[in-house]
Amino acid sequence: MKNRPHFRPNPYYGDLERMEAVMSILHNLEMENTEIHENNHKLKKEITFSRNLLSQLLMENTCRKKLVPLKQESKEVHLDCALNQKYLVDFNKKDKDQQRPDPASSGLRKCKRAGIGHTPGRELPEE
Repeated sequence: MKNRPHFRPNPYYGDLERMEAVMSILHNLEMENTEIHENNHKLKKEITFSRNLLSQLLMENTCRKKLVPLKQESKEVHLDCALNQKYLVDFNKKDKDQQRPDPASSGLRKCKRAGIGHTPGRELPEE
């Protein structure tokens, strides 16, 4: 053993080992911090999405509540419109019936215009 050269440890070797351990821990913490930051960013996106979704659902619910009376009013308007159309059709039929000349009287008018037929000045012979 005496033939071997004496190896003297470097006084900074212990410090170097501690420094490597600290650097390894620091690297692990940085990686964990990056992962946490990414997860935080994803969670913020999900929160924003959820808030927007909630806002949209609330808006849709409000619109549906406003839509119910409008649908009822629309049904009433359609019913009124249908009734008005029916009345107009009936009125037009009655008006056309009243304006239609009587076939017997129209023939008499033609005869009077032509000078044929019974006139008040001339009497018909009795049979």
